Amino acid sequence: MSILLDKRELKKAAKELSLVKLQEVVSTLNAVIAEREKESEVISQIEQLAKSQGFTLEQLGYKISSEVASAASDDGASSNAKRPTKPKFKTINKDKQYFYVEDGKLHLLRTHTMKKGLQDKGIDVISVSKVDKKHVKQVDALVAEATAQALENYNAKVDAWNEWAAANGEEILSKK
Repeated sequence: MSILLDKRELKKAAKELSLVKLQEVVSTLNAVIAEREKESEVISQIEQLAKSQGFTLEQLGYKISSEVASAASDDGASSNAKRPTKPKFKTINKDKQYFYVEDGKLHLLRTHTMKKGLQDKGIDVISVSKVDKKHVKQVDALVAEATAQALENYNAKVDAWNEWAAANGEEILSKK
C-alpha cells in the first residue's frame, strides 16, 4: 500500500484492478482468516491438554504470546505478578516548586510535564523567587495543600502495599 501513496500510482492501480482480481484478493484473505482461526483453536487445545497433564507451556517449548501470558496469570500464576510498586514519600520543598498565574490566580505546577503545555498556551511558569508580591501569601497555602495531597496519596499507596506485603512476606510500611 505504501507504493500507492502517489495519486498517479493509485489511479494506475485502480485501472488495473478488476472485479475478478478483487474477488481473488477477498477469497485469499478469507482463506488466511480461516487458517488463523484453525491455528488458534489448535493452540487452545494444546494449552488445555498441557494444563490437564500438569505441564506448563514453557516446559513443552511453546513460546507464550501476550494473550496466553495474560490468561495464564489469571488462572493462578504467582501473586508476584500483581506486586504494587513500593511507595516512597517525597517531601515538597517550597524553594524548588514552580508556579503559574492563570485568570489572575496563582497555581502550583503539579507536574513538570504540564510546563510545556502551559508555555504553549502563553502562560509563564515561574520559580518561587519570581512570584509577584501580590501572590506571595498564596505560596505557603498552595505548598501546604500539595503536601497534604501528597501525604494522602502516599498513605493510600501504603495501604495497598501493606495488604500485598502481608500476603507475600514483604516489609510492612508505616503511614506518615
